[in-house]
Order: sequence, then C-alpha cells, then structure tokens
Amino acid sequence: MALRIPRTVVILMFVVLAGAGALGFAIHATQPRPTPAMRGYTLAQTLGCFGCHGPGGTGGVGNPRSKEGEVPAWDGGTAMMYVEGEGEIREWILYGRPQRLATAPGDADSIGTGNDQRLDTGESPNLPLRMLAYRGVVSDNELEDLVAYYKAVSAIESLPPDAREGLQSARRLGCFGCHGPGGRVGSQNPSSLKGYIPPWQGDDFSELVKNEMELRQWILEGKIDRFEGNPIARFFTRRQVIRMPAYERVVSDAELDALVAYIHWLQVSDD
Repeated sequence: MALRIPRTVVILMFVVLAGAGALGFAIHATQPRPTPAMRGYTLAQTLGCFGCHGPGGTGGVGNPRSKEGEVPAWDGGTAMMYVEGEGEIREWILYGRPQRLATAPGDADSIGTGNDQRLDTGESPNLPLRMLAYRGVVSDNELEDLVAYYKAVSAIESLPPDAREGLQSARRLGCFGCHGPGGRVGSQNPSSLKGYIPPWQGDDFSELVKNEMELRQWILEGKIDRFEGNPIARFFTRRQVIRMPAYERVVSDAELDALVAYIHWLQVSDD
C-alpha cells in the first residue's frame, strides 16, 4: 500500500523549500562579487604594502637616503621610473626587484634568493626601507590580483585617445573618489544593496548598467528608468547613504562620450 503524505505536510514542505530558495536568492543578490583589483586592494592591505607605500599605495612614507626621500608611490609618474611593463610589476612583488635592476649582468639566477639582494639604482645600500620579496607568500592568483590593483592605481597602461580623455575627465569630475582608483575598486556605501559602490568592471556593475543608454543616464541623471520603475531597486537606491550624483549640468557632450569610451575600455580589458 502506497504511503500517502498529508496535504498539510506537502504544503508545509513547499513553503519551506520556497522560503529556502528565496533566502538563497537574497543572499546571492546582496553578496558583493569582487573584481581582481578589489581583491588586490584587500590583499595589499593584508600584506602590509600600505605601511610603506602609503594609503592605498599613493605614497607619503619617508625613506631617508632614497632619491625621492620616501618610498615610491604607485600612482603618478613615480611608477614609470621603477616599472617598465607589466612583467616587472610581478618581479617587484615576487623578488623585491626586477631583472633589469639586477646587481650584476647575468644575475638572473640570483633573483628571488632573498631580500639581501641590492638594486643597482644608484641609491644607498643602507636605505631604512627596502622592497620585500613575496615569493612563496602569495599564490599565482593572488599575484594577479595584486598586479590588477597596482595597474588601477598607477594607470600605466596604454589607452586609446578617447579612453585616455575619459580617464582625465573622470579625475576632474571626482568619479574615483567613489568608484576607486581608475574606477576599478569601488568604496563602501552603507545601506546600499551590497554595501558598496561597485567599480566600473565586473558582474555587479553589469547588473547596474545593461547598455550604453543606461550608462549615459546614470552619469547625467544619477539614476535610471529601470530602477526607478522597480519598487525594490528604488528602495535601496533611495536609502543608501551615498547616492550617484547627476552631472548633466557640469559635463559636456565631448566629456560624456570620453567617459563612456573609458568605461567601455575597462569592460573590454576585463574580459
């Protein structure tokens, strides 16, 4: 004889499963999905990088007897003086110096043998603060995340002319104060859906901006029709502490086009 499950039990099971599914969806929807640059920022903080390179890697830590009088920052022209290409970023992190600055010609085998190696940079070998070697400390994936964050801060990559103009416009308009260095890191935002302002890369940004029309509306009006017409989305956008400002009165058509070009370049480079 087949066992009959009471109807009330079936209904209760359905309610429990539906509730569990809804809870799982809510947890997924509210969890940030960090980009490599975001993870790189957190890792750099954990590794103590900012203790020498300053807040966010932007300098300000003194280092007597060095050329600049302080530990090099990762942003501005300083980065160009010490890094020639993306490969050297990895060498600095792993070995404390790039091969180009090896102590002596043919010194390739000595790279990575420890922090006692000295750079042939013309600086005093008795600097109080010297770059450490993180080989064996960071994994391959962590190394790539650190490189992604460094690139966000240093802006050493070659950009198409329109994207380069968009980068400069974003700096002028203060966009990076909320969206992080290069628009790649984001920042905290209490009471928002995921608790932070997303960068202009990654899955979270793709949920906020479905197409170029929405991107332009975000910049000009600080909101989009899709969210304004959704009560749940509107609830979060209006209760979050930091809200997207409207730039329609301060950005020219040319600047708007350049901003869109730069953000598009970020999306392509993130693929």
